[in-house]
Amino acid sequence: MITDDARRRRLAEAFAADADVAQAAEYDAMRPGYPAEAVERILAPGPDSSVGRIVELGAGTGILTRALLAGGADVVAVEPSPSMAEVLRATGAPSGVGSGTLEVVEARAEETGLSTGGADVVVAAQAWHWFDPQAAAAEIARLLASGGTAAVVSSHLDVSQPWVHRLARIMRAGDVHRPGWTPPLDPGAFEPVSTEHTGWTRSITPDGIRRLATTLSSWLSADEADRAWRRGNLDWYLDEHLGLAADEEVELPYLTVLHTARRR
Repeated sequence: MITDDARRRRLAEAFAADADVAQAAEYDAMRPGYPAEAVERILAPGPDSSVGRIVELGAGTGILTRALLAGGADVVAVEPSPSMAEVLRATGAPSGVGSGTLEVVEARAEETGLSTGGADVVVAAQAWHWFDPQAAAAEIARLLASGGTAAVVSSHLDVSQPWVHRLARIMRAGDVHRPGWTPPLDPGAFEPVSTEHTGWTRSITPDGIRRLATTLSSWLSADEADRAWRRGNLDWYLDEHLGLAADEEVELPYLTVLHTARRR
């Protein structure tokens, strides 16, 4: 039986081997973003809070980072992949009045090297499954100032709809919403975790769905025979079963889940 740690290491190795700058840019282009409600909650997690210094762990190519910067936050984006960090630097430069500042640090979420207690918010977006959960939780507690907020956010295909559930199985979208899960934060260091759900849709063509599928870790770790089999199944489902035209836009439903907890 493959343990969670072994699976995490195997996928991380496959991702590192394939994730050159072109692949990172494709990831950035095709992965979903986050609804405004979730971004606003991260920027202002409480009624007496305001935009401040945010540390983002596993920032990737900056999909959430750009939204935080546009909201006026000063962001320290921590990302261990050089190719993803390169795309992040290229796309994350703040622009416009009121934009925050950006610092990119190439480090692991479990050991950032950043100062203790210097963050108002520490957030991980679509990245928790790559972390050692206990070590990452301890690092979040170390980084946060008293009264600061930990946030873990992710966007998932809304598999409550049957056609999306079948699509997710064909794509092997393994990063699915797990009802009842919360990040393992130390209850002695944090107040109880609050969880919010936001449903939304994304306009995308069948070709966009195919491109999206190639950014998944399950695709990056698959061999060519498995990829060819998956392409055929996806073509059949989109073209024949659903009867979608090549340039037809569909509303693909997502569910964004945001967990927050205040540092004691």
